[in-house]
Amino acid sequence: MPFVLAGDANLDPDRGEGRREAIRALLADERVQDPLAGVDTVVWEGVGARRVDYVLPSAGLRVAGAGVVWPAPDEAGHAAALVASRHRLVWVDVAAD
Repeated sequence: MPFVLAGDANLDPDRGEGRREAIRALLADERVQDPLAGVDTVVWEGVGARRVDYVLPSAGLRVAGAGVVWPAPDEAGHAAALVASRHRLVWVDVAAD
C-alpha cells in the first residue's frame, strides 16, 4: 500500500545535535525515497541552515516534482514565509503508476 511520511523531525542527518543515526536510518530505508536529499528546510539563528522537515513517499510512488518554498527577499511571499515559520514548506508531487 502506498504511503507518504511527512513531518518536522527537528533532526538533520548530518549536522547539529540529536540522534542523527535515527534519521539516517529512516532516509536509507528501501521502503521510502528521499526526493530532496541534502536540501535545507530551516535556518536557525546561531546554528545556521539545517534539513529538519521531510516528505518521504513510499518507494512505489513516482515523484513528479519536489521542492522547498523559500522565497528570496525580492520575491513574492518572502515576508509571509518569514512570519509563518522559521521552517519552510516542503512539497512533493507524487503519482501512483
